[in-house]
Amino acid sequence: MAVKVGNSWVSEAAYDYAKGKMEAESAAEGRETDKKNSVLSELKEKYSDVKFSTNTAPFSGKGGNNLAIAPNILKQMESDPEKRLEYEALIYDCAQGIQSGMFRREGVIAGGFIITADGGLRAWSISRSGSGTKRSLFDLDKKDKTSWPEKIREKIKIQRKKAQETQEKKKKNKLDVQV
Repeated sequence: MAVKVGNSWVSEAAYDYAKGKMEAESAAEGRETDKKNSVLSELKEKYSDVKFSTNTAPFSGKGGNNLAIAPNILKQMESDPEKRLEYEALIYDCAQGIQSGMFRREGVIAGGFIITADGGLRAWSISRSGSGTKRSLFDLDKKDKTSWPEKIREKIKIQRKKAQETQEKKKKNKLDVQV
């Protein structure tokens, strides 16, 4: 079931996880939250399988486990507990998508997520396509989603179908020319 946190829809598991972590951290004494790097370091510790960065340019990572977060979002996370909860839950869902193999399908060279400076969410991938490579970028509307991983899968299926239809047309055109 999806839960709305701030401007994002996240899974109930992500919300519970992020809320539990925040409560545990706020209960701990001597917690430092005044550095952007400490937020990023904490995220790297929590999600060791995910490659975090602040480079939000699409197609900038290697492998299928990339998550880029805009520096201003990290700053918001350090100073606003509500934003921290929202983005921690979103990051949890991204990490779950990464761990489920969303970007480990045949032909995919690299892929990941981007939390943009305006708080939006994007997914990107680079895959082998025939003799070259294909780049795909998906903007995900957090305000209108019930489950964005399904939307990504749906968009990928549509792109695959279009690519297959294009290949079939090319083959048909070659056959027509040869006849």
